[in-house]
Amino acid sequence: MDDNRQERKKEDYIFGLDIGASKINLFVGISEGESVRVVECGDFPLANADEYDLVVETLQKAVQVLENSTRVDVRDVYVGIAGKQVNSFSYKGLITLPTGEVREEDIENVKKQASTLPASAGEIIHVFPGEYTLDDEEHIRNPKGRSGRRLGVDVQLVTSRQNALQNLAKCINRAGLNVAGFVLEPLAAACAVLTDDERELGVALVDIGAGSADISVFVNDSVRYTASLDLAGNVITSDISKCLNVPISLTKAEEIKKKYGTCTISNLIEDDTFPVPAVGNRGDVPCSRKLLANVITARVNEIFKLLAKDLKKHQMDSIINGGIVLTGGCCALEGIEDVAAKAFGKPVRIGKPKGMSGIQEAFQKPSYATGIGLLYYANKQHKKKNETGAQLAVSVKKGFQRFLEIIRTYF
Repeated sequence: MDDNRQERKKEDYIFGLDIGASKINLFVGISEGESVRVVECGDFPLANADEYDLVVETLQKAVQVLENSTRVDVRDVYVGIAGKQVNSFSYKGLITLPTGEVREEDIENVKKQASTLPASAGEIIHVFPGEYTLDDEEHIRNPKGRSGRRLGVDVQLVTSRQNALQNLAKCINRAGLNVAGFVLEPLAAACAVLTDDERELGVALVDIGAGSADISVFVNDSVRYTASLDLAGNVITSDISKCLNVPISLTKAEEIKKKYGTCTISNLIEDDTFPVPAVGNRGDVPCSRKLLANVITARVNEIFKLLAKDLKKHQMDSIINGGIVLTGGCCALEGIEDVAAKAFGKPVRIGKPKGMSGIQEAFQKPSYATGIGLLYYANKQHKKKNETGAQLAVSVKKGFQRFLEIIRTYF
């Protein structure tokens, strides 16, 4: 809770919204320059993310709870987006320099040229410029001020199907909220969990939640590649419901996964069991925890191997010298980082939100990396907006002073 909320300006508050396959996370934060202070974190279960009315109803409940708790109006939210509706494209731009020197407008023009996509590619969410070329010189991070004739750039574009964005925006608007911006979920999570060293070396962030496993490759502040698999936590839950020696519902399978699930098979003994209620109130049936671990590990290994194969196919495996960082709800599975390390052949760690004040220990978990990362992203946008406003104010002030000088001189 923010004890100084009465002293805060309305525009200092920032909001992040993560609508997942099994829950909605709504976060309230306060912009404090370079850092963000968490005011409140809301975690609301979602029975079925495909039911439009249910999502709206759950979101309305989330807004009401957080507004009552913080006494702040929740309105303009930054919304995470991921899954199969998101695509990534690599494009090149090349322009002739009219003055023989790289100006800021030239950099913007070459990025704009590289960002020209057909309408069928979807709506652009992010534009990530990579390295620049200037005539025969390559691997330039910032070409501004250099002399040359032709400026080129490699750009990574992240797009989403337009109807997916429209439907999500309608859902959010119906709940009484406005979309301040859509944000690639792994990008948001990266803001919360990646270190500067990892970014510099090149790192792949894998966000494995309930509905999808999303991977993005980061080099410095640029996303070089992103992809998504429709295999994640819900598929693991389905495997459990089918493969144990007693029929169970998906709801019960999810409970079992959270309570007894592990990827550390070697630590289990053969007769280690857990009770599962039999159908029709016929008492409990003992199930092998080693069988459960084998079922979970087999699917987790498949997911990571598919992602590793995709990285290799797109020649991304050679640039992630900083290794793999895992986030998302499935990171609660003990030993999941060891399975990932074998599948990717890279060092792996679990990514937890870091560097924020006010965050409760309960929310310093990989499953909240995206939601809290959205506050980081929102804060960057908030800062840019304030800087633009300040520059405009200075410009207006200078113009007015110049006007007064002219008046005094000639009149």
